[in-house]
Amino acid sequence: MQKKILCTLIATTMGVMATTPLVLADTATAPVAKQARQVISKADELPRRSYVISKLPSELIEGAKGDMDAVLTTLDKDLADDLAQYDIRDRATRTGMLSARAQIATYRGNYAQAAALLREVREQQEKAADKLLSGVSSEAILLARQQGGNDEKQKAAVRASLAAQWGGMPWDVVGDSLKGAKGSLELMSRNVVMGSIKNSLDPAASNLKLNVPASVVTGIVSVRNMFDHTLVFRDDMVAVLQQLVDKNQVAKQDLWSPRLVSLPAEAKASPVVVGIWDSGTDVDLFKTASVRGIAFDQDARLVPALVRPMGEAEARMGSLKQYMKGSLDMRAAIDSPEAKLLKQRIGTLQQGEVKQFQEDLGALGMWVHGTHVAGIAVEGNPFARVTAVGMHWSHSIVPQLPTEERAKRTAAAYQAAVDSFRKAGTRVVNMSWRYGPGAYEGALAYHNVGKTPDERKQMANKLFEIEKQALESAMKGAPDILFVAGAGNEDNSADFAQYIPAGLELPNLITVGAVDQAGTETGFSSFGKTVVVHANGFEVDSYMPGGEKIKLSGTSMASPQVANLAGKLFAIKPELTVAEAKALILKGAERRGRVNLINPKATLALLGQQG
Repeated sequence: MQKKILCTLIATTMGVMATTPLVLADTATAPVAKQARQVISKADELPRRSYVISKLPSELIEGAKGDMDAVLTTLDKDLADDLAQYDIRDRATRTGMLSARAQIATYRGNYAQAAALLREVREQQEKAADKLLSGVSSEAILLARQQGGNDEKQKAAVRASLAAQWGGMPWDVVGDSLKGAKGSLELMSRNVVMGSIKNSLDPAASNLKLNVPASVVTGIVSVRNMFDHTLVFRDDMVAVLQQLVDKNQVAKQDLWSPRLVSLPAEAKASPVVVGIWDSGTDVDLFKTASVRGIAFDQDARLVPALVRPMGEAEARMGSLKQYMKGSLDMRAAIDSPEAKLLKQRIGTLQQGEVKQFQEDLGALGMWVHGTHVAGIAVEGNPFARVTAVGMHWSHSIVPQLPTEERAKRTAAAYQAAVDSFRKAGTRVVNMSWRYGPGAYEGALAYHNVGKTPDERKQMANKLFEIEKQALESAMKGAPDILFVAGAGNEDNSADFAQYIPAGLELPNLITVGAVDQAGTETGFSSFGKTVVVHANGFEVDSYMPGGEKIKLSGTSMASPQVANLAGKLFAIKPELTVAEAKALILKGAERRGRVNLINPKATLALLGQQG
């Protein structure tokens, strides 16, 4: 349910292809271009389909390409028809569908068509770095494939093309993205990917008797393309990126830090209770409220421990912490001892070891997450008192089977959580988590529950609605608490995806997107009409349970920056209403295109002007 702070290894290794989509030209859309298209404003409104594949995904990835011909013809036509018939009001969904067609084109060797459409995809991008980078590496590879020649000639062509294109871009705009791409490329491993496929896609396909969702088909094609193309040129791309990193060692301008304000301990202020609703929090690191908090296990049953237990992974904690730091260092293009250790481990990881490794990292991410968020929420506020609600979500790569019984327990847990916050006298609650009905739809598909994709969608919506209504009702029933939610890290529209809490519209809720220290919207940050403010969510330093510190990124780190500001407002002026505090935060923010960057210094100055 929770979006883990650490991506799974399969996502990491596929990241470069995912961020530089290959798109197939679509001439079939022309005849209906002038017709009025049906508006799609929510992901739930898109059609659901399934496709029969002939073998398990791992067998198709390593088998003859012809095994996929029939299913790809059908899927490609369906994608083309949907893009022609629907006016999809989410850029990420549109380009995702185009990317799926592009993967099919590349798989079939239609390189010229894919390369031509990369420019169209790039034109649809909305973030500064994406407008420059989207598709560039893929175009270079496709062009080299078209021109032909031996491997060395093609590799030289890719190196020359990328050196010229990447090297001509403003580093302050694309630098962080290119550093991240370098780290993802260096972690690519055929063994890790195949281990992930055999532990996730294969069981799902088997459960479904090989009648699988479109995402499984495109996943198969994407992995095969990665093996056939990206891995071939991986070392050449890394070499070009390393040269650029070495050349550009200038830090980005920091517009964020000067905005921050720390309250002195002697300030005329009152204690304020800050709530952390997360995967588990080590409240002992902070000043606590009279009610320390409550926690629930993965089945929404009350448990005593506020910090999420690590279980069997506890024995591997030392090395896991090193791998976590190594992954973060690699994203920043830092060649640290931990980064070298992670690369060595990934390089030697066998397919049978992948499942445990992925689940260990997932458990660690959840163990860290809530405490890290809490540290950000109370930084610079000696009057903050922490209370927590821990949701100890499952870290298994096998999704839990959604049931009405579990949905009702989750609904009850949401009400109990808000009741606990109210009992503690909480004024602001941070919620750095989100999910939508699509999560349950995927889990139902994995377990082959429901006779058709449409039936699964209806079942997922019913279960999700039980939880959504309970959460919304509980939050509405606490008008004196300001809830602050992270938008999401999927670079999509939070309201289109129907996330809770990020997609809700409530007078006592603020949803937050992420920028970096320079105030630029991050590549991962979700957006949408419910995302009303932004804050720094890039490489933010805070605590792990026990007191060690680490830098993490995500809207999970941006949201508590806003909760932090709200906590200071309530500490300085306890009589502020939620509406007044929210208005001050919005009034002090600075609008810069889609970004509406909070300014704690300006907001606190506005409060001072009110006397």
